[in-house]
Amino acid sequence: MDAQRNNAYQRALKAFNEGANCSEALWQAFCHELDEDQQRLGNCLAGGFGGGACAKDLCGAIAGGIIVLGLYYGRTPGEPRNPKLKELCYRFYHLAREELGSVYCRDLRDPEDENYREKCSIIVAKMAELIERLLQEDNCLGTNGNGDCGG
Repeated sequence: MDAQRNNAYQRALKAFNEGANCSEALWQAFCHELDEDQQRLGNCLAGGFGGGACAKDLCGAIAGGIIVLGLYYGRTPGEPRNPKLKELCYRFYHLAREELGSVYCRDLRDPEDENYREKCSIIVAKMAELIERLLQEDNCLGTNGNGDCGG
């Protein structure tokens, strides 16, 4: 595992273990180059996706990964859509499903298990690693996000 890849894995795991939810942990693993206000805003936006959007639906780590892809490939109002965003979200979703066996929180964790965060921490770290790999493959990692990639 190269140092950069190890960094996203470790940052996501650290954030999750310090109390972030799954979606927030993915965001926090990739927002470190943004200013503090941007980091806070992104974290607020990611917050509601934890625990499968609080309904055990789409895994929050996957939702957080899609938010990160939006940071790198999204657009501001009035700009044209970046087709790369849709392509990478689709690819990430399917790779995550292949890796995890499901994309649904309800399938990935047992809500009755008091130690569910242990299992989720592995998922969070794997999804951070997968997002990082996709960004590296597209030579986009380290561009500070802000929709600057693949347009």
